[in-house]
Amino acid sequence: MHAVLLEVDLSGTEREEGLKNLRETVVPRVTQAPGFQSGIWLAPVAGKGLSVVVFEGEENAQAMAAMVAVGSNPSPGVTVERCEVREVVASA
Repeated sequence: MHAVLLEVDLSGTEREEGLKNLRETVVPRVTQAPGFQSGIWLAPVAGKGLSVVVFEGEENAQAMAAMVAVGSNPSPGVTVERCEVREVVASA
């Protein structure tokens, strides 16, 4: 398994608008991605959001990471600041 660690700047969107977009658009889209296993989206702190999405297979994680490259705007008012693919070595 591999995970995509994503940090985004949310300063271009209002909290409630961003949460609605996350719940209604982003999460359903990500859960349909090939190899999706699980995902966690953490509440923003100081305008920064963080998520970890786990995929079966490195190629699936890399494909997702390619869609959210640093500097991209995957949603209105959202800018990707960090995107890393990491091997999952343990989970509970």
